[in-house]
Parts: sequence; C-alpha cells; structure tokens
Amino acid sequence: MNRGLLNTIFPLWVLVFCGVFGNACTAAESPAQKCPVVIDRIDLTYSHQGGQSKPELKVSFGNAGGRRVATVLFSLSLLNSSGDLQTYPEDLAYRDGLDPDKKRVFIWELAPESVDIHRAGEIVVIKKVGFDDAGSVWTDDGSETCKLTVDYHAR
Repeated sequence: MNRGLLNTIFPLWVLVFCGVFGNACTAAESPAQKCPVVIDRIDLTYSHQGGQSKPELKVSFGNAGGRRVATVLFSLSLLNSSGDLQTYPEDLAYRDGLDPDKKRVFIWELAPESVDIHRAGEIVVIKKVGFDDAGSVWTDDGSETCKLTVDYHAR
C-alpha cells in the first residue's frame, strides 16, 4: 500500500474508531481540558474579628471552559496530623458567575466545630459547574480530576 493512501485512510479510521468507541478517545484528554474551572490556590485561615476566631476558606479559581460559568460547587476535605481525611459536612457554592478566561477569589466562612485547628492540609474538589447557556452542567465523574491539595506534612 502506498504512503499517500495510508495517510488518507488512517485519519478516517481514527475518526470512525472514535465515533464508535468515544470513551477510548476522550480518555487521552489532559486534566486541564476536562476541568472547565481550574483552582489556582487555596488558603484556610482564621479571621480574628469580633473576638472569636472563625475559620475561612479562600479559593482562587479561573474559568477555563470557554463559556460563562453560572455556579461552581466545591467540596472540602481536611487532612489531620495522621494524614486521614475528614470531609467538611457541606459543599461550598459559588453563585456569582464568571466570564471565560477570568479569575475570581471567593471566601467562605466555615463552621469552627468542623475545622481542626491542628489540621495538616486541605483538599478542595470541584464537584459541579453550571453554565449560563441553556442550563448545561459539567459534573465530576468521581475521578476528582479538578482538585487542589495542600499538604503540610514533611516530605
């Protein structure tokens, strides 16, 4: 078979293969392509205003999806000093919208009884992203591809 014919047939075969076995073709996408919102930084600090220290989670994130984001649902897990995970009891919602290629910093006040001051790190996962266009939604498939981990354990 000559090279010109092979160069024509191979791309067509790949196109047919991907049409039939779509999951096999999308598995090669990079995590950045899968995440419509990308977390840049997380900080869990304490606000000392009003006499009582209250934990606050600050998340810096950006819209990498190419469409206007309406809402983002995050989950938070805390690492204790042994490295075990404690899931924060409720998801954290962002509902202020975000244009494509823009970044935002948002702060949630957390329940003091749910945050161990002696924690050894945090994990923030994007669970769901809602878009402005016709209510379309991206949902994490359980792989937790769109997350950021901060671990204070010595390496």
